[in-house]
Amino acid sequence: MKKEQLYESILNKKEELVILTKQYWSQYAGIHTWYFWTNIATIIIPLFILYVLIDRKRIFEISFFGYTAHVLWANIDNILSMNNLLIHPHSLTHLLPVGVTITAVLFPVTFMLIYQFCTNYNRNFYLYAVVASIIFAFGFGGLSLLLGLLHLENGMNLFYLFLIDLVVAFLSLWLTKLFLKIKGTYV
Repeated sequence: MKKEQLYESILNKKEELVILTKQYWSQYAGIHTWYFWTNIATIIIPLFILYVLIDRKRIFEISFFGYTAHVLWANIDNILSMNNLLIHPHSLTHLLPVGVTITAVLFPVTFMLIYQFCTNYNRNFYLYAVVASIIFAFGFGGLSLLLGLLHLENGMNLFYLFLIDLVVAFLSLWLTKLFLKIKGTYV
């Protein structure tokens, strides 16, 4: 197959996938389902809690940490989803066919508050991150599997999610410390 033909075939398959995804979302994950409202809740509730609890004197530092966690997990989630390892069958919208509510909001907000607590009270972030990652991977991940909010395929399992959570949390911490050091206000 020539280059142009192969590329045209890829585009056609992508268009077909968009149509199927929209149809699936409309029938099984749309506004009329509890999946949709669960996704909405996992956005609104954490953001409200963050709004109430965030240390406004350190809002940019804590937000940088959260943004880093969000970007890292969102990209990992995209890679895992594209390779059919981590599947979110009920997304917030057909336009965002990945687990946007978890990787964009719930995980970053939780770890932002852990980071804030640990730095404010001189606690060991690594210990808290390990405990939170266990709760996220095995608790929340396990519950998501049972409820059909998450599917793990092709060898992916909850232990790998735990490891990914740790890597994202630690990298977010290290990158935040690096930028604080560059700024000259290392905590």
